[in-house]
Amino acid sequence: MDARSQAIGIDVGGTKVIVALIDGTGAVRDRVTMATHEQAGAVAGAAVDGTGAVMSPADDLVSRIAAAAAELVRAAVVVPVGVGCATTGHVDATAGTVLHSGLVPGWSGYPLREKLQCALVDAGLPDLAVAVDNDGHAMAIAEARYGAARGHDHALCVAVGTGVGGGFILDGQLYRGRRGLAGLVGHSTIAYRGRRCQCGKRGCLEAYAAGPRIVDEYRRLVRAERLGARTATVERMQDVCALAEAGDRVATLAIQRGGEHLGAGLASLANVLNPSVIVIGGGVLGAGPRWFDAARDAVMARVRHTVAVGLEVVPAALGSDAVVIGAGLMGLDSALG
Repeated sequence: MDARSQAIGIDVGGTKVIVALIDGTGAVRDRVTMATHEQAGAVAGAAVDGTGAVMSPADDLVSRIAAAAAELVRAAVVVPVGVGCATTGHVDATAGTVLHSGLVPGWSGYPLREKLQCALVDAGLPDLAVAVDNDGHAMAIAEARYGAARGHDHALCVAVGTGVGGGFILDGQLYRGRRGLAGLVGHSTIAYRGRRCQCGKRGCLEAYAAGPRIVDEYRRLVRAERLGARTATVERMQDVCALAEAGDRVATLAIQRGGEHLGAGLASLANVLNPSVIVIGGGVLGAGPRWFDAARDAVMARVRHTVAVGLEVVPAALGSDAVVIGAGLMGLDSALG
């Protein structure tokens, strides 16, 4: 792909949005970051459009994204060839619609591609092709083309953060499934009648392996050992990691258990898909070797011996930029037809 061609890549997460210019080599040329929920708090619905009508939180978010993209393009003095938007939630990529999202107000049922295309034109950009997909698919696209899954025709890519998502590369192509929902890794079941997941079901991998659930595991262990007020200052995954770095045995155990649960779930998927590589990324990768090694070891201990032959389990190469890079590559691909 021509390195001179650039697309607008957009990564919509539960707490922040990244808008960037991505070139044909997968490089991030420039970027801007904003809060997802700027208008969705106490003054939700207060923003107005050009006619003075009150905007919904979803419309306001898209308007802010479009304005940021337009400013980025003007500052870089480039003409983007396309737009790719990767978002948290369940996405019908063919229709360009968010089917469900519990993290972005008004996102469920939202016609994202249509709304974003119009907002970009209103912001002064040309009428560009817009591709929309979920963030797990975008990560898989980026890692397969320029990251840790490069050169592999069969890859399982997973991102572990607030939730657990991912994408499957099968025969060298992203597998989307009937409605574009393939890759809901976090909602594979690892414990019948297990813990309640935020989705309402029981025993989902996400209920054991996601960052907030590792924090919950730390708190459970503290209660079990009657360590009292030690949970008072532990609210985020970063807090548990800091304790583990300081030598806290309980924090280390909670992190390792999160990795082991992840590995158990990925082993089941590996038995189904027979990949040559499993790429693990997302924010929880920051927990370091104690988490990643536990996940990798659990995969290799549980996967069938025939599937294990030649199987690699590796950290994501593109880090936190994987999703926005994948989104930009989607935009470039959409422009090329």
